[in-house]
Amino acid sequence: MTNEWCAIHHKSDPPQSPFAPQWDFTIGEKQIDIDCEELTKIILQKEEEIKAQFPASSDGNTGLGPNSLTSRFRHFNVLTWGFPATDQLHQEIKKFHRQYYESMFGMFQRVPKLRIRCWANVLRKGERIKQHWHSVHPHTYLGGHLTVAAVDTKTIYTHPYDNIGRNYEAENVPGKLTLFPNYLPHYTTVNQQDSPRITIAFDLTQLTTIFTDDDDHTLIPL
Repeated sequence: MTNEWCAIHHKSDPPQSPFAPQWDFTIGEKQIDIDCEELTKIILQKEEEIKAQFPASSDGNTGLGPNSLTSRFRHFNVLTWGFPATDQLHQEIKKFHRQYYESMFGMFQRVPKLRIRCWANVLRKGERIKQHWHSVHPHTYLGGHLTVAAVDTKTIYTHPYDNIGRNYEAENVPGKLTLFPNYLPHYTTVNQQDSPRITIAFDLTQLTTIFTDDDDHTLIPL
């Protein structure tokens, strides 16, 4: 069951002009068997500890602001917490990356020194993540997230050039693991529930550091 995944392909029509834009990208979704209730407890406990320990910096253009756990994403990595569920997630991301890569290129080629940054987002009633993307530089690789807790919310992926009628609306289902090119713009609907919407997000990169003010342990080997 957990080896099956869904690929959502987006490819441009053949260009009719030498200046017409072209694109070809895939969003991958996979339902995994992971203890989301335990992850919820862990993240909510860690949220208070991290917010007390670290000052807010960038919220990654999500619009969640300085009171959010997201605004501390440069100071922690969920996959270093040492819980069985977070260790399992590390292995699930590694496995899904291999499946996604093989589907794109026909075979898996180990990417040298691939690293992962991983943080958590907690959205309370009335909050949403505004449209943003993770990177557009020449070293851009893949990003993704795991839905941990959510009721009636969506993540919307917009087209890089033209989002009119080309959005992909993904239901946030606990246990859903998603991979996508890190340049792909995305945002969420508003959490209308009293219970928090919780996700674990991540970036895969070949860079040794992404931001100059990152803590040393925020990027670890995939």
